[in-house]
Amino acid sequence: MVEPYTNYESPSPNVNEIAQDFRRLGWFGFWVQSILGIIPIFLLIFVLFLRPASPSNPQNSALGLVLGYGCLFALIFTLYWCFRYSQIGNQLEDPNQRPAKAEVIHALWLGITANLIGMACVILVGFLMVGSLLYRMLTLPPGGSKLLTPLPGTTVLNAGSIITPFNLIAMQAMVNAMAAELAGIAVSLWLLSRVSSHQPK
Repeated sequence: MVEPYTNYESPSPNVNEIAQDFRRLGWFGFWVQSILGIIPIFLLIFVLFLRPASPSNPQNSALGLVLGYGCLFALIFTLYWCFRYSQIGNQLEDPNQRPAKAEVIHALWLGITANLIGMACVILVGFLMVGSLLYRMLTLPPGGSKLLTPLPGTTVLNAGSIITPFNLIAMQAMVNAMAAELAGIAVSLWLLSRVSSHQPK
């Protein structure tokens, strides 16, 4: 059985350090994830809710939509959960509100799990997007980049790029989302190591 923080009534600088770590790293994780996640969140909202669906768009497949919603909800949840760490830090400093050690560890594992789920969704979306772009590139004739059919029965080779600015923005958003989830994992693991190393007196 995991022992709760019942011995915090005695002066324990170690507990105060843990509380300060929760506050500092909670706010640090929140702002880092906010800065890195702003582009992916807005892009996912645009793609999932505002952009008209197109059957030719691989991101509008059932799997792509499920993974997109997973990325969006995981990013928003992990943003909130880093803010929650700062609130746990405040509770640890107050003898009347201190949660049990098991509750704190459970909260940290929940944060780690949410960040891992978010990162897995981002990676799978990245596989779909990069695979789609690679397939489109490999289906082009040698020396060509895009085929247009402006009139029935005619084909014109276009020298323009097949990769659009939106594709590059989406790839940048995926990198940002992975970095945001990685920051959340790092914060949660550091706090978990601090809590696990604490020995109640």
